[in-house]
Amino acid sequence: MVIELNKIFFGAAVYCLLFSFKVQAQENYRSVPNILEEFDQGRLTVDEAYIQMNDIYNDGTIHKCTTLLHMFEHKYKEQVTPTLIQSTGIIRNKLVTETFTSASGKFVFSYETIGANAIPLADADANNIPDYVEEAGIAIDSTYNYLVNTLGYSDPIPDGATYDISFEDMGVYGYVETNGSAASGTVMAIENDFIGFPENDDPDGNQLGALRATVAHELKHAIQFKQNNFNGDSDRWAEMDATLIEEVVYDQVNDYYNYLGGFGDVFGNPGVTVIPGSYEDVTWALYFHEKFGADFWPSTWQRIENSVSDLPLLSAISEELALRGFNYTETLRELYIWHFTSGAYRNNNFGFDESIFYPTPNVQSNITLVDDQFSSTLNVGRFSAYMANVVPPMTQTGDATVLMEVDSVGLSLAVVALFNNGSVDFQTARQEGELMIVNNGWQWDQIERLGVIVFNERESRSGDFRIRMSDTYSTSILTDNTKPVSTELKQNYPNPFNPSTTIPVSISEFQRVKVDIYDITGRLVQSVFDGNLSSGNYALPVDMQRFASGVYLYRLQTNDNVQIKRMTLVK
Repeated sequence: MVIELNKIFFGAAVYCLLFSFKVQAQENYRSVPNILEEFDQGRLTVDEAYIQMNDIYNDGTIHKCTTLLHMFEHKYKEQVTPTLIQSTGIIRNKLVTETFTSASGKFVFSYETIGANAIPLADADANNIPDYVEEAGIAIDSTYNYLVNTLGYSDPIPDGATYDISFEDMGVYGYVETNGSAASGTVMAIENDFIGFPENDDPDGNQLGALRATVAHELKHAIQFKQNNFNGDSDRWAEMDATLIEEVVYDQVNDYYNYLGGFGDVFGNPGVTVIPGSYEDVTWALYFHEKFGADFWPSTWQRIENSVSDLPLLSAISEELALRGFNYTETLRELYIWHFTSGAYRNNNFGFDESIFYPTPNVQSNITLVDDQFSSTLNVGRFSAYMANVVPPMTQTGDATVLMEVDSVGLSLAVVALFNNGSVDFQTARQEGELMIVNNGWQWDQIERLGVIVFNERESRSGDFRIRMSDTYSTSILTDNTKPVSTELKQNYPNPFNPSTTIPVSISEFQRVKVDIYDITGRLVQSVFDGNLSSGNYALPVDMQRFASGVYLYRLQTNDNVQIKRMTLVK
């Protein structure tokens, strides 16, 4: 069923309107979660925070969702001055004339056919139910079935109950607010016609696309209430989570494209923290969905729901990754690498499924000279990344090496190489003394560009570092690119040693490689290498100056192989 939407476009004026919407949206959306953060830090009173949020949502521009305001009302209803809530204009008296129950029997729509809140009256099948309302019913049933029955999210509707949804002319896609008289605890409101809203990619048109995206977005808010009663720190991530669900349920709509590439997201400004996450940070969440599968986020939110002490979202992510055998820091480094390899820097064999449609990252620096000198001191903000786009001169030769000196804990380095032949490889840095080094046998004359990613894992402090692009650094671990017959961990040399030694490994084919050192009790004491290696023979340097004499175990782990050997440190 396709609905005809009467649009009025005035050439360039409409383009300016949509561009203005995108810019204003990115600025405003970012500020609402920031207001909540300032309130959490004690920098705003409850009334100040409420007034500032309300001012943003009533600034005359189109907003994605006002659920955050209603979450705030719910959490602090005993503290917000009552007259402020009554004066918002968000809670409206509705002149309900008709109702419609979706095919599942779970959702009841209230709609008006006259007045400001009237929905489009087209009725193609002449059944006396407007097509717009029927499409909303199809969308909500489909979304509910996928989220609850397929993915396993908590059911926001008690057995035998129904969920109330209304249509309003409000200049907002939609919202969910708590309602003590509703069996589900919340009710939903959806824009009554979506006339004048941003374009999307839905093949059935912008109106249906906006309607479908909104239904998915707001139903996830209803599920959030079921999972934790809008408590804990998850409200800081609620809009990011709900926007993700739009893409999960209705991949063809892509309304979220309207929020990418501005000041507040990873593409537009990777140095701005994603804490708290909002609409424009949706790709930060989408990485986990595409990388680990559709069950990642339902399992992560289940951890929050089952926690006794309101488990923070980032902690829930870390726990879920650990259960799946992945390292939290390594995963987040790759997340930012995916963002780098988007737009003009995309590679068809790596990164986001829709990276061709994403903005080219607005990196903090562009480097076109391999000068073998450390940069001046640079800074990366809390829980964010510093991205450098390195395009070597066409005449550049030598081993491609990236080095980093770090003055702060919590910083790590990863590099993605986009080669002239269209292939891609990425590498996390190994520690050598005071340096973090990426030196994987890459040659500068084979590289189209490098993405240098410095990630700051700390959630409350920035960090300082210096980086260096080199073609002369002498510790390349590749010793022979002859393709070995098999993957093999060899005996270190010298052995016994004091305090340095070398661990030789042979890699038969391109794969992820980890080499770690353990003490005799099985405790990990040093990570020697963790990254991708092409076929060849390698010599991994090890410095154990700070460790006591004794027997140590070193282990090689690849995609399908684990090998262990012993070595002896004698001081």
